[in-house]
Amino acid sequence: MPIGEFSERSGLSPKRLRSYAAAGLLVPAAIDSSSGYRYYSPGQLREARLIDALRIAGVPLAEIEPLLRDQSSERLDAWARQVEVHAAQRHDALNFARRLLAIDVDSATTGVADHPRKEAMTSLQAAARTDIGRVRDNNEDAVLCLDHIVAVADGMGGHPGGEVASNLALSMLEATFTGDSLTELEAAVRAANRAISDRAAASRDLEGMGTTLCAIGVIGDGRLAVVNVGDSRAYVMRDSSLRQLTDDHSITGELIRRGELTEQEAVSHPHRSVLTRALGCGPEVDVDGTLHPAAEGDRLLLCTDGLINEVPENDIPSLMGSTQEVRPVADALVEQALSNGGRDNITVVVADVRV
Repeated sequence: MPIGEFSERSGLSPKRLRSYAAAGLLVPAAIDSSSGYRYYSPGQLREARLIDALRIAGVPLAEIEPLLRDQSSERLDAWARQVEVHAAQRHDALNFARRLLAIDVDSATTGVADHPRKEAMTSLQAAARTDIGRVRDNNEDAVLCLDHIVAVADGMGGHPGGEVASNLALSMLEATFTGDSLTELEAAVRAANRAISDRAAASRDLEGMGTTLCAIGVIGDGRLAVVNVGDSRAYVMRDSSLRQLTDDHSITGELIRRGELTEQEAVSHPHRSVLTRALGCGPEVDVDGTLHPAAEGDRLLLCTDGLINEVPENDIPSLMGSTQEVRPVADALVEQALSNGGRDNITVVVADVRV
């Protein structure tokens, strides 16, 4: 159900629901990537009322999550005995931690960190293009295109939130990924999620912003680390065969994986743009991460859904193999999406693997 209906049934204001989501206590069951609208399930009503009762009782947000895991009166009694002594200390410590986190975020987004990047024999020869499309008033997509990491992000939350979220996510990747490992790249994505969540909480104009993120990084042993949150995609083309490397975190993606929907049916499904996972919805996020061998001649594609929703997947291999240069391929993909309607922002990265 949409946030308005959930608000009426739970008795909690939309603002309070958003604050609980930002704290990671009551994360929406799904998010519409095109509008940023949040949807809740009926099963979350009891949890919403429990969280609000604990907040009215004076329990700090940081203490509610353990109480939700262990829903016993004994645990609540134990907390109550300590609250008088520790409440002020915890309040001061949390405020200090937030100031420290804000400093770290600001310094991280000013540019690439001073730490050395681990060099690998493998590199990426890449080209990127992003386009506002033929319908939208602003471009909420962002792109990162370097020889050791490429990434796309599709922002949501309206102007200016979408642009802020997508650009902040990719700035964090650029600043923190050194090519060490898949674990490092996953940690960079989680840091981006926290940065977006904290930035949104600090500004009313940015409330509700979020973004997808899909990235491929070259790590020290020469393999490719792939991470994904949301429905932006990564593909590899080898020997003229195109293979998707990521899963869509969306309602239609889940239905396809369960065999309840086909790819063709998903194109016209009314909930095709509703995400089940995105950066910025709370302080924590699940990140899909995989490792893949790199082979000379592999051609990679990263794209936002503005490409996939306009260009059938069966048409992509011929466009990807149309020339040896990556720049004309990136241009051809975007031009095809524009010709087919261009109803969303369109962003692509095309990269050749060099070993």
